[in-house]
Amino acid sequence: MASKIKCPYCGAAIKTHDRYCPECGGPNEAYIADTEKRIVHPRTIEEMLEYCAERGMPLQKMRFFIGEDYRQPKAFGIYRDGNTFIVYKNKANGERAVRYRGPNEAHAVNELFQKLLDECHNRGIYPDGGAPGTSAAGKRRRTKGSWVLMIPVFIVAVSLAVSAVFAVVSKVKHKNDGYYGTGDGTVYYRYGEDWYYSYDYDYGGDWYETDEFPEDDYREYALGDDWDSGWGVSDFRDSDTWEEIQERDSSSSDYDSPDYDDWDAGDTDWDTDW
Repeated sequence: MASKIKCPYCGAAIKTHDRYCPECGGPNEAYIADTEKRIVHPRTIEEMLEYCAERGMPLQKMRFFIGEDYRQPKAFGIYRDGNTFIVYKNKANGERAVRYRGPNEAHAVNELFQKLLDECHNRGIYPDGGAPGTSAAGKRRRTKGSWVLMIPVFIVAVSLAVSAVFAVVSKVKHKNDGYYGTGDGTVYYRYGEDWYYSYDYDYGGDWYETDEFPEDDYREYALGDDWDSGWGVSDFRDSDTWEEIQERDSSSSDYDSPDYDDWDAGDTDWDTDW
């Protein structure tokens, strides 16, 4: 789930899941990989801020103010006042409706978190990977829906089914990934159906793509999944070639990255209490 930022070195537009700038090659200090998302359901204000940061959510544009007693109209927020946590909504006319006021931080955070997911779901964005109506607020409103709401449900169901199929295919495709050697000093790495080779670390230890493994049954020459410095070659998973593969695979999966560029806070019903 990537958001767009500017490269601090050349100013080019890059995404948070880009390890390096595609224009100048500078390192992306805001790099976020899907595998690095550690917060699934926040229970504290700090965790909720981290959850949103990991997913590149433009909170000010979304009108969510976490950890802030924001007083302007059209805003959702949560903040701490001593030992009390306050969850609020500022309506379009500036009137404040308090959703929760009490000592239970986890409950307070969950109230705002479910609203955040609900607002995202209403716009076809699923940072939680769920389907429409899975948040508490969404469930409360399902009785007001119509058959039209089933369209995004169907789309998400199909997407999840396709993703599951791809996951199985990917697991099968990569089940034999790892290092292989024929005993002549050359070490090979299998990634999916592709082969790479390297030799003699003293001369750089770069990895190069090759058409195939030199022996018929490559599985008989398996060295293992983990790199061993005694092989005399560099670690494939720490090479420029590996980085290029990951960037290529990441780029090919951009289609399901949430896009907050078109977020319109005017789509929110600001006249209700919540």
